[in-house]
Amino acid sequence: MAPFSTMLAYLLMVVAPLAAAVPFHNRHSLTPQTHTHTALNMTHLMNVVINPHAKNIIAGRYIVVYNNTFGDAAISAKQAQFAAAIAKRNLGKRDGLGNLLSTEIHSFKLHTWRAMALDADNDMIQSIFDSEEVAYIEADTKVQNTALVAQTNATPGLIRLSNKDIGGQNYVFDTSAASGMTAYVVDTGIRVTHTEFEGRATFGANFINTNDTDENGHGSHVAGTIGGATFGVAKNIKLVAVKVLDASGSGSNSGVLNGMQFVINDVQTKKLAGKAVMNMSLGGSFSTAVNNAITALANAGIVPVVAAGNENQDTANTSPGSAPQAITVGAIDATNDVRASFSNFGAGVDIYAPGVNVLSVGIKSDIDTATLSGTSMATPHVAGLAAYLMTLEGVTNVDDVSNLIKNLATKTGATVQQNVAGTTDLIANNANL
Repeated sequence: MAPFSTMLAYLLMVVAPLAAAVPFHNRHSLTPQTHTHTALNMTHLMNVVINPHAKNIIAGRYIVVYNNTFGDAAISAKQAQFAAAIAKRNLGKRDGLGNLLSTEIHSFKLHTWRAMALDADNDMIQSIFDSEEVAYIEADTKVQNTALVAQTNATPGLIRLSNKDIGGQNYVFDTSAASGMTAYVVDTGIRVTHTEFEGRATFGANFINTNDTDENGHGSHVAGTIGGATFGVAKNIKLVAVKVLDASGSGSNSGVLNGMQFVINDVQTKKLAGKAVMNMSLGGSFSTAVNNAITALANAGIVPVVAAGNENQDTANTSPGSAPQAITVGAIDATNDVRASFSNFGAGVDIYAPGVNVLSVGIKSDIDTATLSGTSMATPHVAGLAAYLMTLEGVTNVDDVSNLIKNLATKTGATVQQNVAGTTDLIANNANL
């Protein structure tokens, strides 16, 4: 399955210029743009971090993943020691680029997976690395959306999703599907007041120091494809905005982890295991931490659907696109089933869906529309389809949902045209269920 390098939040914008559990009340920006340095020298930490050559590393910021052979009590005690040391050591201190280091840490507990994100100088991160409770450390990296703005407004994406062949006239669907389901949109936020959402979209959490609403448009567009009244695949679903990307579509791996922590907490609080999907139309360079967090989330009863990415490269180089427990989605043009020229490929791609000139929600007003292209746009077609099938067929875990989607796609006989060898040729379809 399927960069968090720029977690090109697979807000995947390819046309014009390539245009995509912590309580919420602790809203701290996890995208310190002033920390970002594309030519950061990590040679001094080659033996400490597992990704010293990653793109778009955030200077002085790390994701520390704990060894799961230790119990919660031992990890909590060790983390308290780290937090106390950071609070003192980072006070008034700057990193090598002159940026003030934060004195706070962000803790993650996704099912049995535990980690923390923090700012640290070289000596401190070496000390943390030497602790037996620590499994590995990643340098935090930047993520970003990458949706593609198109010039036209017509898109046959929904029609393609319910027709065996190209050129269908209607979107055929069960009007009761996705009732009782919730989709978490981990993205730039959602314009929840838009008429397309009929009151079914709500604000969940904001891990960016900006307004709670969508200032970019990518997240709202994605949400509209999942569950909009006109543009949506699953027209009864509830939509929850989890904002991890700013107005420019930028974010960080640690910010995305905070978003996932919120999702798993909310699902557990509301007893939604087996009734929730998570859409992540974003991505960046390969991240072991992010992929493991996806696995933890899937094990907690949430179906993660992620974008393959828009770099026309193997998804194995990206996260979360390469996460084994995610359903990774590539993009086709629904008018001819041709693989989109920008779409990532490889064995990690599970399914293709319409991702060229997709019409959905805009953010200029509560009735605005926008047309975007990218694997970011293909992904919500499959997230909506997953929720649709979960209610109709009674499947609840990611493996069963993924297999059902693939089986239905196989039955249509439709295949991706001009595809890359070694990549699935299956096109998502609801088989008129």
